[in-house]
Amino acid sequence: MSKTVSTCICETNLIPNQPQENVFFHSLYRHQQDFTSEFVRTANSTSPIQICALFSTQGPDNLGAFLNLELNKELSSIVAEVSKNSVLDFDSFSKRVINSLNIKVCEFVVNKGGTPLRTSMTLVVIEGDILRVINIGNTRAVLVRDGKIFSLTEEQTVAHRYVKMGVISAEQEATHPENATLTQYLGKMPQDGEIQADTKVHLKLKDNDELCLMGIGISKKLPASIRNRVLVNPNSSTEVKCKELISASFNNEVKSGMTAIVIKIESVFLLPGDAVISGDPSHEVAQQPKKAAKEEATYIDFTKENDRDNTKAFREDLVNRADDEGGDTTMFNSGKINADEVRSGRKEKKEKKENKVLNVIIPILILLLFIGIGYLVMFIIFNAAHLVNVFDKKTQETHEVETVIMYAINDNTPVYAEENVESAIIGVLNKGDVVSKSESGESFSKVKTADGIEGYVLNVQLSDEDPTIVEERPEIESDPTPTPTEESTETETTPEETETQQTTEATTQATTATTTTEATTEATTTTEATTTSETTTESNVTAEATPTPSPTPVETPTDTPTNTPTADPTPSADTPTPSADTPTDTPTPAEQQNNEENTQE
Repeated sequence: MSKTVSTCICETNLIPNQPQENVFFHSLYRHQQDFTSEFVRTANSTSPIQICALFSTQGPDNLGAFLNLELNKELSSIVAEVSKNSVLDFDSFSKRVINSLNIKVCEFVVNKGGTPLRTSMTLVVIEGDILRVINIGNTRAVLVRDGKIFSLTEEQTVAHRYVKMGVISAEQEATHPENATLTQYLGKMPQDGEIQADTKVHLKLKDNDELCLMGIGISKKLPASIRNRVLVNPNSSTEVKCKELISASFNNEVKSGMTAIVIKIESVFLLPGDAVISGDPSHEVAQQPKKAAKEEATYIDFTKENDRDNTKAFREDLVNRADDEGGDTTMFNSGKINADEVRSGRKEKKEKKENKVLNVIIPILILLLFIGIGYLVMFIIFNAAHLVNVFDKKTQETHEVETVIMYAINDNTPVYAEENVESAIIGVLNKGDVVSKSESGESFSKVKTADGIEGYVLNVQLSDEDPTIVEERPEIESDPTPTPTEESTETETTPEETETQQTTEATTQATTATTTTEATTEATTTTEATTTSETTTESNVTAEATPTPSPTPVETPTDTPTNTPTADPTPSADTPTPSADTPTDTPTPAEQQNNEENTQE
């Protein structure tokens, strides 16, 4: 059994329509005459079975307060019966408490006209050095050990269920509209289903442990940092801690749910289960039932400077199976209660697992590293000459680029300050201007103009050949004199030139007609005429092919005779009579007589 000292304080709500609370403190509780004042009690106990509870009822104020009185009466009768036994069957006890109190609430609701009432309850049982907890609703219990605070209960509300499902965050739970909507409570009708109470906490106590049961105002409305600072103070008694919690609640405008029970375990007397005095099996002392099923407990560290909802929560599973020969009591340790070994074992397992992984991964990484280094070394060895040549080639190309001479291919070619067409224009090049290109990019080339301006010019506007030379080359290779046409001749020639040209054309036509006639009559004469005609034609072609020094028309004097020979003096019918100034090749009378004689022969 354990020696404990306990203090409870229960304040009346200062505002209406808030949950009404009452305590069950070693069979003591607040009665109707105590509602108008503060209910404060302190007690020492060495009983083998010590039971304390806290009730919080949602509903009308008067009905909630009287319902709590009825629940305390019912619980007192159950505890009185259990205390007569040397052994507490916790499973049977918890089922009886839950069923009996739930029926009491349902009957009270029916008798009061069906007004819905929902009651939360947190009950702790200290049996020897074993702590068990029954939790329904949203009242809370915590354990203080070695300056650390561990949660023994978990809220059974809609908002907390959303947090567990990941629908909302823990920070949003306090302001969620269903933060006070209970999912489990005393007062469930048969059609509402069975009550799922949390009875998983089963742990072993040690000296100087402290338990604290808190009302809704202290657990939900009082800042966690203030509450934790009061609970972990090792120099404060249970009575001082209760009063400081209530005082802090008043200072922080908490006006309801100000109930607190602080129980300190001063010492623990360990009596192993199935112990036999003087070998007589009839003197069994506090034999505990053997349990092999896994239990689960919650752990929350409240010592951090933030709200309990932001602290890290976890549940640790421990099962110590009872020895068939010794029959030791099964112990379940929660939070830091004898959990150092568990954490140490988990840490060792984790380290072993990590070491195994590292033992496999590290050699593979080392092997891959050496393979990569070897490949790199071999690549450098076999490609050293090629790499040197490439480097030299790049150096040579860079040097050549520095001395390249380029020409602008367009007028008004802009020179930009940067490799961007939107940058400032620092110069302009004309067609054929020479620049020195020092760098070449994808779109721009860095150049230096003859004026010493350094900038960037688009590659498409530069050429390695002078564009002005390409334009002058056709004038040198071809005849600069344009071929005259009939229209240009008529426009550009003078009247004297026109008359000379007409005379030349008439002579040519007369020569052609004479040649045709002589070809029919006389072969010899035809030959001579043809020869004369060819000579004349060649003279005319030569005269026409002779290039004129300038395309500008030259005025010809009217007195200049045209020395165009003709082959036949007989003019054509369509040919105008040649002028007197034009010489002809008309045969003499002697030649004509000789020709006639030759014909007769």
